[in-house]
Amino acid sequence: MSQVYEKAAEMNKTGLATVMKSVSSLAKTNQTAGIEMADFAKESYSAGAEAMKKLAAARTLQSALEIQADYLKAFYERFQSQAKVMTDLYQGLAQEIGAPLQAKAPFDMKTFFDSKAFFDPKTFFDPKAFDLKSFPKLPGFPAAEQKAA
Repeated sequence: MSQVYEKAAEMNKTGLATVMKSVSSLAKTNQTAGIEMADFAKESYSAGAEAMKKLAAARTLQSALEIQADYLKAFYERFQSQAKVMTDLYQGLAQEIGAPLQAKAPFDMKTFFDSKAFFDPKTFFDPKAFDLKSFPKLPGFPAAEQKAA
């Protein structure tokens, strides 16, 4: 019976270690993502400010539309690259957190739920306590003496 408790304690310890590792990975990924987003915001702000300066200096509608189109195209490309970076970050996190789930379980289910390990007759109950002569005689069931004979 103590074998079951030892296995449960081992599973609890390894499970807790896995959870703590996953939380640490999540914190690191979120920190990296925050830095990436701050850099993206800085780049976007500086690109937007530069585009506004160019628009203010534009003399014709045609040149203003070209400046705006160039800005939007550059923004779209920056946004796509930022989305790729964020996707890669969180895909790596998902693979790292999901790795223990894909690995083989730390215990074998057949041996963990083996009835012999849970209910070992030598340690679980005393076979002498189940003497047929000690049971009451019920109507419709043959008596213990009749079975013995």
